[in-house]
Amino acid sequence: MKSKAIKLLKWSEKYTKTDMVYLAKGGFWLTVGQAVSSLSAFALAITFANLVPPETYGTYKYLLSIAAIFSLFTLPGMGTAVARAVARGDTATTHKATHARVLWSLIGTFFAFGGSAYYFINGNIELTIALAIIGVTLPVFDTFTLYNSYLAGKREFKKQTYYHVAAQLISTSILITTLFFTDNVLLILLAYFVPLLLTRFIIYIKVSQSFLKKKADKETLTYGKHLSIINIFSVIAKNTDKILLWHFLGPAQVAIYAFAIAIPEQIKGPLKGMGTLAFPKFATKTPEEIRENLPAFWRKLWLYAFLLSIISIAYIILAPLIFKLIFPQYLESVFYSQIFAISLVSAVSIMPITIIEAQKKTTVQYLLSIIQPTINILLFIIFIPPFGLLGAIGALTSGRILSMGISIFIFAHILNK
Repeated sequence: MKSKAIKLLKWSEKYTKTDMVYLAKGGFWLTVGQAVSSLSAFALAITFANLVPPETYGTYKYLLSIAAIFSLFTLPGMGTAVARAVARGDTATTHKATHARVLWSLIGTFFAFGGSAYYFINGNIELTIALAIIGVTLPVFDTFTLYNSYLAGKREFKKQTYYHVAAQLISTSILITTLFFTDNVLLILLAYFVPLLLTRFIIYIKVSQSFLKKKADKETLTYGKHLSIINIFSVIAKNTDKILLWHFLGPAQVAIYAFAIAIPEQIKGPLKGMGTLAFPKFATKTPEEIRENLPAFWRKLWLYAFLLSIISIAYIILAPLIFKLIFPQYLESVFYSQIFAISLVSAVSIMPITIIEAQKKTTVQYLLSIIQPTINILLFIIFIPPFGLLGAIGALTSGRILSMGISIFIFAHILNK
């Protein structure tokens, strides 16, 4: 059966103009990993909806947004740089890149402790302790995830999925168990950070045994720092909405907003694997080779957009029923969720952006990193204060559609040179 399947996939390649065997093999494991992530998020959402007050959940999401801002100092762009280096045969840089991430993360820790001191002075003990927890866990929480980039660059998607699933299941199980016993936001925060931190550290130690022991490539480390700078505006844009909503409308409205975007975001989750799968392929191709295959690429992109539109319409129709069945406490989120589902089509931009990253188009990446997030941040600032939740959803949806158009336009422009 395996032999017949491979023959069928190879036969289809003359029509799809794609390495279908690679796509099926790697895509299967990445899809499994994304499916586990989506199911874990789904289980967590149901647990939060039924066991935790909206105010607690809203504060929890606000704190995760704050943690994401501080994590900018952990050089998150180093993951893409390491994956690119490994795909091109340099596997020795991973450990040095991790070391750099840990050192830079201490700046984030400093600011987290500064925020903790600020809230202590103002008498908010809950946020004082919460920011202290974020500061203590920051140097390890994200920095040791570079094993994912290493395995992606090596195209070891099966092993990458095993580790991802293990970390996800351990973390989700502990967090759900905690929610059954308490709705204290500090204990919930610890239940989120600590299991993931320990699991990622153990996996990193295991995977690092296969890293080559030779001098690190300085170009990769420099590129990783560039990518991290590029990510600054993007990370801020992704978290501005929840921070503004928390300050202007309170934690309960943040909870309604979080549930409104939760399902469409999880639907989009498995689609992200397409970029991971394609990255090593495009990293080893020349611009001329990519340019030769542009007609087939555009056909696939339009087909992808059409399929996403079908998924979006189906969700808009089914959203009221879905919320009645699993999130009856958050029926207020339905209308906002239907509006946000329109933005699912923007996921097509993952492929042009992947090619730009794989080809190390640093100038273009800087340009996109400024234009796209700036649009989102400005829309949030303009529309959230006067229009509240509707303004946040409208800004998020229109921002993603505009960003998609800009990404595709710039990609087409640089590849046609």
